[in-house]
Formats: sequence, C-alpha cells, structure tokens
Amino acid sequence: KESVAILNLDKIQSYIDKKNINPNEVLNAELLKKLKLINKNSKKLKILGSGEVKDKINIEADLASKSAIEKLEKIGGSIQIRKWFKLNECIIFV
Repeated sequence: KESVAILNLDKIQSYIDKKNINPNEVLNAELLKKLKLINKNSKKLKILGSGEVKDKINIEADLASKSAIEKLEKIGGSIQIRKWFKLNECIIFV
C-alpha cells in the first residue's frame, strides 16, 4: 500500500510560525522530506483543511480536501494538484 503523508493547514501554519517553512517557497513533498517534516518514504502528499492558515502559500500536493482548497484560495494562496498516471509501470508527472 502506498504511504500518504497527511498535513493539516494548522500544522503547515505552525511550521511557518516556527520558521521551518518559508511561505514564499512552493510547498511540496520534496521540500517537506528535505526538511524532515514528513516521512521520506511517503509516496504522496495530502492536504486537509483542519485549522486555518494565515500566510498566503502555494502548495503542490497529490490530494487535497475541498475545505483545504477553499481556505487556501480564500487567503490568496493556491494549491496545485499533481496529475500522474502510470504508463507501462513508469510514473509520469505532468
């Protein structure tokens, strides 16, 4: 089973508050793994809408809840959902 790293908006905000994350950088799985904020073996990143985020941030994730997307867009942030599909067992990111 694929491992999915799950992050709530309030957790992201706490990372910003603690200066673990720079809100001007695009937040994606690669960055979070590098910063050791999610498990390095996670295959996908899912954003959930629990809590609030104050900083305008841009996120790249594989999955996101409707409330997370709405809250991010409301404050002028954005979330890019990565589309991926398998072709002969090669995973292509677009």
